[in-house]
Amino acid sequence: MNAKIYTAPAYEPVSLDELKRHLRVDEDDEVETLEGLITAAREYVEDITRRALLTQTWDFYLQAWPEGNAIPLPFGNLQGVTSVKYKDSDGTETTLTAVTDYLVETNGDQCGRIVLPYAGAWPSATLYPTNPITIRFVCGWTTAALVPSKIRTAIKMICADLYEFRGEPTTGTIVTPNKTVNRLLSSARLWEEL
Repeated sequence: MNAKIYTAPAYEPVSLDELKRHLRVDEDDEVETLEGLITAAREYVEDITRRALLTQTWDFYLQAWPEGNAIPLPFGNLQGVTSVKYKDSDGTETTLTAVTDYLVETNGDQCGRIVLPYAGAWPSATLYPTNPITIRFVCGWTTAALVPSKIRTAIKMICADLYEFRGEPTTGTIVTPNKTVNRLLSSARLWEEL
């Protein structure tokens, strides 16, 4: 999959105060560390689940138009498609028009799709040799409160592990992956291959 983040989430699914309560930390001297742990844990959960947890904008690149009438988009919770553009062999960029050239299926918390309208067809121009098709879309839950509690709990547990085991492990110490985190996230994972 060839995708690049355009706009990162403006906030995290777990607040600093929530994490401090979870860790039973009262001091404010570790704020920067804790904020970094929250971001790292969110990114890890996004990698594991293949989801964008909170509103973010992505550019998705295709090398060719699909054979069928739909283009699945990654990360789930599709909020909308900002643009669908393609470059022809001369490098001239053309923007498709929503409703006329394509329709958007958001599909709840699953992967959304761009589909052709009835009797529609993808453009037939000879495409530019690299990343000729760019789809910009917005995805993720719109507020932290909408992120399922099992995902938010997994983020707090990952942060707790990262906070507890900072630095190099002691010789002879066995660090095992947190099986509870994996169980919490298993049903939240998007399995559709793109």
